[in-house]
Amino acid sequence: MSSAIDTPGFGLTTSSVLRVALIQSAVVFVVAALWQQRWGTIVDTSWLISEAERVLDGERLYVDVIDNNPPFSIWLFLPAIVLSRWAGIAPEIGVYLYTCLAVIVGLGLSALIVRRAGFSENHALLRLLPLFVALFMIFPGNAFTERDHVGTVLFLPLLAIMALRANTTRRVKPGIALIVGAGLCGSILVLVKAYYVVAYIVPALYVAWRRRNLWLLLAPENCIIGIVGVIYVALIFWLTPEFMRDLFPQVVDIYMKARDPLRVALSYAPIYLMIILLFRMVAPKAPVTPLCAVTLLASLAAVAPLIYQGKGWGYHAFAAISLAFAAVLCRTAASSGWRYNRETLGRVVLCAIVVVFASQPFLPTQKPAEAFVAAIKAASKGEPTLGVIGSDIAAAHPLDRIVGARFLSANNSDWLGALAFVLAQEAAARGEAADAARYQNQSDAYLDAKYAEFARHNYDLIVVQQDEPLWTDHVFGQARFAALLSAYHPIARDERFIVYGRNAPADQSSKAR
Repeated sequence: MSSAIDTPGFGLTTSSVLRVALIQSAVVFVVAALWQQRWGTIVDTSWLISEAERVLDGERLYVDVIDNNPPFSIWLFLPAIVLSRWAGIAPEIGVYLYTCLAVIVGLGLSALIVRRAGFSENHALLRLLPLFVALFMIFPGNAFTERDHVGTVLFLPLLAIMALRANTTRRVKPGIALIVGAGLCGSILVLVKAYYVVAYIVPALYVAWRRRNLWLLLAPENCIIGIVGVIYVALIFWLTPEFMRDLFPQVVDIYMKARDPLRVALSYAPIYLMIILLFRMVAPKAPVTPLCAVTLLASLAAVAPLIYQGKGWGYHAFAAISLAFAAVLCRTAASSGWRYNRETLGRVVLCAIVVVFASQPFLPTQKPAEAFVAAIKAASKGEPTLGVIGSDIAAAHPLDRIVGARFLSANNSDWLGALAFVLAQEAAARGEAADAARYQNQSDAYLDAKYAEFARHNYDLIVVQQDEPLWTDHVFGQARFAALLSAYHPIARDERFIVYGRNAPADQSSKAR
C-alpha cells in the first residue's frame, strides 16, 4: 500500500513548503529580537545571571548567595554564562541566544518526532511552523527566558512522542535517539518546578488509556524522566544540602503561605476559557487527533500549578496558556483547510481577539526607564555597590547590571523579612500569639542580619521600594536604619523606587562650594 509520502511530487512540494516555513521562521526570530527590547533582560533572569556569576566566582549557593528556588534554576543557565565568558560576550546576550537555541531544539526535535510518526496533519503542521515559532519567541513577552518558558518549549518533544505512541492508526517505533532526546528535554520542565509533573502524568495516562496498555506508563522516555528526577534529588542533597536543611523549611513556612489561589483562578479563568473555546471553534469539524489531545491535556494539567502557586504572575501561566495555543494550532492542522469566505474571516477575527486578550499578562514591563537609569549613572562613579530595602526583586534587578553596580547582598530582596513580618501581623490579628511571635522573631533576625550587611558593605547606592509602606515604615521606624539612611540623599526616583546616593564627606562638600 502506498502512502501520501510516496505520491509523485510530494517530496518536492514538502521541500518547497519547508523552505518557505524556515524563511518565515527566521523572520520571526528577527522580529522577536526587536520586540524583546521592550522588556530587555527580565527581572528573574537578571538575578539568575548574577547568581550564576557569583557561584562561578567561588561563592556558595544557599550560603553566600540565597535563592528560594531549588538549584536547577541556577544550573539551567550555567552553560550560557560559562559560554558567554568564553566567547567574551555579555551574559544577557548569551542567555538570550541560549533561549533561542532551546526554542530551536524544542520545535526541531518535535518536528523530527512528528515526521517519524507520519501523522496525517504533518504537511499542514509544517506550514504552521512560523506560528509555533512566534508562540515561543514573540508571545512570551515578559516571560521570555523564564525557566517556565524554556521548560515548556523543551516539553514539546515529549508530547510529540506521546502522540506517536497514542496513535492507533499507524504504529511506528520512534528510535532510541528520539526517545532519549524527548526524555531529557521533557525532564527540564519538571526539574524547573516539580509541580509540572502533573502536565506529564495526565497525557501519559491518556496514552495508556488510548492504547489500553498500562505498561506504556513505563515507556523508555518516561523511565528517563524518572531516572533524571532521582539523580537530581540526590544531587541536591549532595551538592547543596543547605537548601533542604535551611532554606526549604523557610520557603514552606513563609514564601508558600503568601498566595491566593482563588484570586489567581478567577483572574485567569476568562483568558483560559477563551482559548478552550477557540480550540472548539477554530476547526469544529476537525478530529481531535492524538497530537491535539496530549497537548491540550498537558495544558489543562498545567493550570493546577498556576493555581496552586497562587501568585498570579504571568510566567506562572505561560505553560498552560502556550500549550493551549499549541493545541489550537494542532487542531487547525488537522482540519481540511480553510477557504477564503465569511466563515474563515470570522475564525481569523476570533483568533486575533483571543490572542490579544491572552497576551495581556505578558505585556507589562519592569524595565527601568532611561531617564531613571541616566540619573543614577550621573550621580555615581565607577562601579558602585548597591543595597536594597524592599521585598520586590525588581527593586535591584536588572537595575544593578544596567547601571554597572555590584550587588553584594546574599538575598535578592527582603522577601523573607517582609513576608514574615506580614504573616506576624496577620497572625496577631487572628489572635494567634505563638505564630505571631515566631514570624516576628524571623523578621527581626532577618533585619539584624541585614543591618550587619549594610554596616559591613557601606553601600554607595540604596534602592528603597516606596510602594510598600508597611515594610519600609517598619524598617525605617528603627533608629538604626533611620540613622543609616540619613547618610544618603535621593538621586533618582520613579513610580515605585527611590535610589539614594551616599552623601559626600564634609571636606569634599566645602571644596565643591
